[in-house]
Amino acid sequence: MRYLEKNDKTRLKRMFHTGLDSIDDKQIKQAETRGGSKISRLEGSGIPESLEGLWQEIKLLYGMISDSIIGRYKLPYRTIAAVSFTLLYFANPFDLIPDMIPFVGYIDDAFVVSLCIKFIGIDLEKYRKWIQNGKK
Repeated sequence: MRYLEKNDKTRLKRMFHTGLDSIDDKQIKQAETRGGSKISRLEGSGIPESLEGLWQEIKLLYGMISDSIIGRYKLPYRTIAAVSFTLLYFANPFDLIPDMIPFVGYIDDAFVVSLCIKFIGIDLEKYRKWIQNGKK
């Protein structure tokens, strides 16, 4: 994330950690709905180059929250909150750097996704293995 200024990174980290404490059940469902819509839209129109490296992780986060909502996969609430905040941020076109700015519009999204992956790393790896083992 070399294109973000240090103060932007600090602001995004603060937003991420503050956001974890404010996520409620309604926002969890919104994260799944809005995240899924954005993923479908991007897959239909082409993945922005700035997201290619994180695209599979974004889809994995979406699957993780979807499986949790329907009760197929149990997650700690803190992980649910982190993934929900991340998907809501990702789905918002008017975030720190608006998504419609060519080439750089998704840099902040990628940074927030990276924060989430670091924050929930162990749970994400467990989910990845669960998926690889056929969703047992």
